[in-house]
Formats: sequence, C-alpha cells, structure tokens
Amino acid sequence: MRLGLGPIDLATTSRQNLRALAEQAAASSFDAVWVAESRADRTGGALAAAAMVGQWTPIRVGAVVDLGAYHPLHLAEDIAVADVTCAGRLELLLRPAHDDPEVIKEHLHVLTAALSGAHIQWEGLHLRIPGRLAENGAVPQKLAVNPPPVQPVIPAWLMEATADEWTALAERLGFGVAWPWRRGLQLGPGRGRLPRLVLCPKFVEAADLLAAAEENAGYFVVDASTPDEVRTAGRTLVGPLRMPDFPDWVHAER
Repeated sequence: MRLGLGPIDLATTSRQNLRALAEQAAASSFDAVWVAESRADRTGGALAAAAMVGQWTPIRVGAVVDLGAYHPLHLAEDIAVADVTCAGRLELLLRPAHDDPEVIKEHLHVLTAALSGAHIQWEGLHLRIPGRLAENGAVPQKLAVNPPPVQPVIPAWLMEATADEWTALAERLGFGVAWPWRRGLQLGPGRGRLPRLVLCPKFVEAADLLAAAEENAGYFVVDASTPDEVRTAGRTLVGPLRMPDFPDWVHAER
C-alpha cells in the first residue's frame, strides 16, 4: 500500500502553504506529495511546482498535468527537467484535456516514445516530429529529449476516462489507471506494473481503503488543506494501510 498527499490545487494554494503541507507530509510518513494544475482555469506549472517540492522534501513528488493541452514533445521536456531536478523522484497523473480521443491517443504515443530516451520520428494525424518546416532550414530526421529523465521509466497514470480506448492504450503503453474515490470501489488486480491510483477525499477511513484494495496493491492519494489535517491523516492511515494485520491498539492515535 502506498499513501500520497494531495493533489494540492496550485490555483488556490500559496507557496508558503504548499511548503508547510509538503514538509508535514514527509514528517507524517507519506510516500509522496502531489500537486495539480488546471490549464482550463489558466493555472499551469504543476511540473515546476513538483520540482520545487522535491527540493523541500525527501519523498517522491507527483504532478497532475493536462494531456493534450500543449505539444507532447514540450510536455516530455518539462517532465524530464522536473525528474532531473528532483533527483528521479517524479510521478505523473495525466488528465485528458482534449475532446478528441484520437488526439489523446496520439499524444500518449509521442509522450511514451519521447520519455524513453530514444530518438523519435512521428507522422500522425495531428503531429509531425520533427516538423521539418521550410522556414527552419535543414533539421535532423529524428529528435530526442535532452536531458533525458533520471528514471528509466517514470511512474505515470492516466485518469479514468469515458473513452475505453484511452484506458486500453494507456495500459498497453505501461501507464497505470487512476480513479476518483467512490463508495463501494473495488480496485481488483492490476494488469500492469503499477498499482491502481485512487484520489481520495479528506478524512477517508483506513478500513474503507483496505476494503477497496482487498488483497491487491493500491496507491491512495488523500486530500488535506492544512498541516493539522495532514498530521491527522498520517496518524490514522499510514499504520493501518502498511501494517493492516497489527492490532488496533498499535495504530491508536496518542
């Protein structure tokens, strides 16, 4: 079982509060701190914020980014720089931000190839890489992200979508799938190397999360707005999730 804090909304959180939440998450034994952008609301910068959080805390950092909102090669470059900056501790949640499933699928393909470290060439319905525009003069036949990410494979999930083909493609390409929390949720066995990721509300109960996971791996990212809420979540969730077979008195809040 893994436990993350967030995603912290960058549109409504000050730098001081973000740092306080991140530092309390590390002190409370969370595995990661997550931040979220929303380009539809004119708030970007999740990868830059994740890199900054990585300088404050020794734990992993996650970024919720909008897929399809800008060129996937530029996104891959931003991801690589963030991973380098936080010493290979970056995680990603990709949130489809385009109505056309074909655009999302093409962006997923290009992003996967670019983050692999390979020199790539792409001829698709919506993208051509390299662009080979006449006004640019001579250009190479293939391009690679430089610098590459530190991690050979960055853990990344795709937010559950109404289009089933997005989810199927994501799993074929090695992405995990993320779900919003709901009563009665059952994670089931994962079909890839990554556990199911679930975005949970404040004050969710450990027993509910354990029931959702059953015998399967799970990654629960829990919302909190203040350092006190983070501390409380750490006390009530970390022990029961990681050591569910221990007696209740071991996990009791003191």
